[in-house]
Amino acid sequence: MPLDLQLHRVQKLLKLLKNPHYKPQFIHVAGTNGKGSVCSYISHILEEAGIANGRFNSPHLITARDSIQINNNPVSLPVYEKFRNLILETNDRYDVGCTEFELLTCTAFQIFAEFNIPIAIMEVGVGGRLDATNVIPADRTLVVGITKVALDHQNLLGNTLAEIAFQKVGIFKEKVPAIIDGSNETTVIDIAKKEAANVLAPLVIATRKDCWIQPTLLGDYQYDNLAVALKMIDQIKDQKITRESVKKGIEKTVWPGRLQEYNFPIQHLLHETSEPTFPMLLDGAHNTQAAFELGKYLEYIRPENGFVFIIAVTKGKDLSTLFKHIITKNDDIVFTQFHDDIEGMPWIESSPVEFLEKQINDQKIPHATVHTIPNIEDSLKEAFRISRQTAKRVVVCGSLYLVADVLRI
Repeated sequence: MPLDLQLHRVQKLLKLLKNPHYKPQFIHVAGTNGKGSVCSYISHILEEAGIANGRFNSPHLITARDSIQINNNPVSLPVYEKFRNLILETNDRYDVGCTEFELLTCTAFQIFAEFNIPIAIMEVGVGGRLDATNVIPADRTLVVGITKVALDHQNLLGNTLAEIAFQKVGIFKEKVPAIIDGSNETTVIDIAKKEAANVLAPLVIATRKDCWIQPTLLGDYQYDNLAVALKMIDQIKDQKITRESVKKGIEKTVWPGRLQEYNFPIQHLLHETSEPTFPMLLDGAHNTQAAFELGKYLEYIRPENGFVFIIAVTKGKDLSTLFKHIITKNDDIVFTQFHDDIEGMPWIESSPVEFLEKQINDQKIPHATVHTIPNIEDSLKEAFRISRQTAKRVVVCGSLYLVADVLRI
């Protein structure tokens, strides 16, 4: 079942499961970009402070159970399957009709409850106001956070920044502290202020001045994400959380698939090569704001001869401004397609390579060469060939699903 943003199904299913979401305390994070990084910062800080925690992120990277972690480790396959089956059986027996994402969210709630996790960090799937995670009770919520808000999922959330921001701030809860990334547009900040006033929530605007330590994750925008995470941590009143545990937690934070330096095991594809690995940059940038931030980072490291891009994009994404932020006249492009059989998300499809080629030509974006190779393995071989001939660095981007496929090889 595709995405259908409603709350009544997940509420019904959780009630049948005796409301596992009433047990932990929660940290709730929404936003267009940066949610995962903020959740990871917080999770690593809590772990370093000796506070057991659960974390729910979406979409998953390699397998669906990656979405559900305890102390920064995915739950085991037997645990995942046990509780996943319980959720599916209950959903089917009572004909609840939950979507795939709602079923995954309920699985996370059930696992966190069964393992007596004291604090669970929940990343919103899409939007916020009607997202399946937004059934968390106010009296079980420690703090909520809003990261960067930008245009994405317009077919579900609205066509303007104001409409999308309204959906994001829907996670604000009565008298629960709320943190928002201060680098957001004034429109977004104003909507957050109004929503906070409506629910009597103390609102804190996080800025880069709040960062007393440098982020370990790559990208200038990580200062904004870290500022939100630090301000959210400030709201968790626990003596175990010290300046030292915060520092060590940040230093240990990882977030795969986002500006990730990766040594690809090239011998899996090219058996005749003597090279054990091939360096590349992986980034799941899939909307205009994310592409803008990726472009800023690439400009910082850009060699004179350019990059070789391997790009795939989810069908339905707005491409009108995606490419222009990252591609320049010296860059070679290999358009490809990720595998469509994504676990738990049957509605996700990769755009045909011919469509992507037409888009970049129609937009008259300067570039060196374009290659259309639907098969991911073959696209990697072509990118490696170009890289060897030109000494250009390989960058994989356009979709987290493409990044995941590359990591699986």
